[in-house]
Amino acid sequence: MISNLKSQICAYLCLSVVLFSFCGCSTPNTANIELRKQIDQLQTQVADLKRQHDADQATIAGLKSEHTIVTLPEDRIGQLFTAHGLKFGRLTGGVDLDPDKPGDDGIKVAICPIDDQGQALKSAGSFEIDAFDLALGDNNRVGHWAFDIEQARQNWYGAAMLYTYVFKCPFEKVPAHENVTIRVTFTDALTGRIFTAQREVQIKRPPVPNS
Repeated sequence: MISNLKSQICAYLCLSVVLFSFCGCSTPNTANIELRKQIDQLQTQVADLKRQHDADQATIAGLKSEHTIVTLPEDRIGQLFTAHGLKFGRLTGGVDLDPDKPGDDGIKVAICPIDDQGQALKSAGSFEIDAFDLALGDNNRVGHWAFDIEQARQNWYGAAMLYTYVFKCPFEKVPAHENVTIRVTFTDALTGRIFTAQREVQIKRPPVPNS
């Protein structure tokens, strides 16, 4: 299945290059417009295939996990809107949790499951969040936070232009650098699939005291 997915993606990308090479020097606007339409369609197909691939990988990860989750048969699951990936929201980044102290002392993580069409999906599940200061070397984790299904439910926001989970996570260790890498692992309660997403953000470090 995975090799078939890779071959389909390669075929789409190769076709896109051929179309661009064939029509790139053409002067009529109609040809350029048609080319852009075909490239957009190919990119959409590749994105759809990637989400399906992520869902398959998440299913495999769920089966390999130590936790046994009773789920619906695959043919029933295929008829539902289910999680196929994760998407970070614009609110993700450093956060000042203590207004009496300057600088960020934690991170805010806005994260939402997405369906097979890339649309936000209110899907129940548990989260594990890790933050790393990768420039520190081996001992680079600055925080680990776990939210079970009920705790995650309490951190869902579906109003005021928001449709996402938002987690506020105070650092266990203050990062030594401004660049912090966030890794989120989500276990979907319905399907047992496990998804992982990662993003680097910048934080405002507290000022260094004068020696």
